[in-house]
Amino acid sequence: MAKSTLKYNVFNFFKLPSAWWCGVRLQHIDEKKAVVTVKHRWFNQNPFNSMFWAVQGMAAEYATGIMVIDQIEKSGKKISMLVASNNATFTKKATGRITFTCEDGHLIEDAI
Repeated sequence: MAKSTLKYNVFNFFKLPSAWWCGVRLQHIDEKKAVVTVKHRWFNQNPFNSMFWAVQGMAAEYATGIMVIDQIEKSGKKISMLVASNNATFTKKATGRITFTCEDGHLIEDAI
């Protein structure tokens, strides 16, 4: 059973404070999907008035990582996780509210 988004956003505040201060927030999580949003604002913008790429990277990685944390917790196994590779393509100026969705919960569950 997936936990509440409030619990994970509090986790974010204490364990990943830079992501929390930049506005990275979990909106939805269940066994199959996680949705994370971040809003463009003064604190996380670059000199070109768009969202800094590292903030987008934190939000994108959080969408996947939080599902892995949830699945590991559900399995009861002791598993350490490490990002081995990350690839991104930026095609448009990031302004407004940006949403990152991970719908690979079934793949994470199979891997664990």
